[in-house]
Amino acid sequence: MRNHTDTHRLDHARAQIESLDLEPIKFKISHKEDGLGWSDEHADRIEHAYRRFLVLLAKHPELQIAPTRDIDAFWHAHILDTRKYAADCERIFGGFVHHYPYLGLLGDEDKAEQAANALYGLFLSEFGEAVPNNASDTTAAWCAGEPPMDKSNAWCAGEPPMDKSNAWCAGEPPMDKTAAWCAGEPPMKQAVAPGTGAVKLAH
Repeated sequence: MRNHTDTHRLDHARAQIESLDLEPIKFKISHKEDGLGWSDEHADRIEHAYRRFLVLLAKHPELQIAPTRDIDAFWHAHILDTRKYAADCERIFGGFVHHYPYLGLLGDEDKAEQAANALYGLFLSEFGEAVPNNASDTTAAWCAGEPPMDKSNAWCAGEPPMDKSNAWCAGEPPMDKTAAWCAGEPPMKQAVAPGTGAVKLAH
């Protein structure tokens, strides 16, 4: 149970996160030459998810929570604006929040998976929404927004895919749940073909 001090601290953090000016970050990351060339729509989705990620860091400082690849990229872009990032951290957390970029790369794959799963679970339990797709993940599964480039293995609307074994949006689940997810539990292997809530593990 959270005491009054914790509640006040979290309310303060939420207010500061909500008031963050992240327009310069979106501008940089959406730049076609110096950034990642994201669409305005995708940049807005990831900005929203990044704010959610910061809330989770403030509310659960005891947990290791791994961002998705695109949330991580947005975090990187924020960090690179060093003065702003330092000032924003001070306002939100009362001190600098460091980034550990080696999770999952040094023989700690289990910890990386647990940290990624923490993100997925907390998004659903805290905000009632799934983690948004990475920009490059739409080739594998489709649950919302634009359809994947390859519709043969994903189905969320319209006609079913040619191969129903790798996609699930309605009716019976696919034979291989590791490949796609649109409803219910996330796939067993989240790095294969995410839907709205299952995304490839990020460092």
